[in-house]
Amino acid sequence: MSNKATIIRSADKKGTTTTNSEYTFHFSSYPARENISLYEGHFKNASDNKSLHYHKLMTEIFTVLEGAFVFSLADEEYILQPNDTIIIPPLVVHGFRAKLPDSRLQFVSTNIMNREEFFRGLARIINGETIFNEEKLEAFYNSHDQYTVK
Repeated sequence: MSNKATIIRSADKKGTTTTNSEYTFHFSSYPARENISLYEGHFKNASDNKSLHYHKLMTEIFTVLEGAFVFSLADEEYILQPNDTIIIPPLVVHGFRAKLPDSRLQFVSTNIMNREEFFRGLARIINGETIFNEEKLEAFYNSHDQYTVK
């Protein structure tokens, strides 16, 4: 870590948008000079898609800011509400979905560089700008330390 403070102004923050969600990149591993990133997701609609997956290296820390989310951990489900936090270490199968419309979630990713490229790529896939066959889609996820559970 550098011994110099880093200020990231609101106007300098980037993000990406899909048909149902908006992601704000508060900071990535690069300005922080560490393997930690902070993002915020705004989910416009409730969803039934939990997308179970795991990470080999990454720890994720989620805090609900508004609304409610359903977190699935293997066969168990937990409803998290504002100010609830869940910490998911590597190799834990998990997924989440917005339970209520206009729900917001803050998430921290550790031990991963450039996680925002995952969100940009995911937005291109969801928005139909990038079309992958099943094999290439799996390779995309795996290249970002995300392994889908089928």
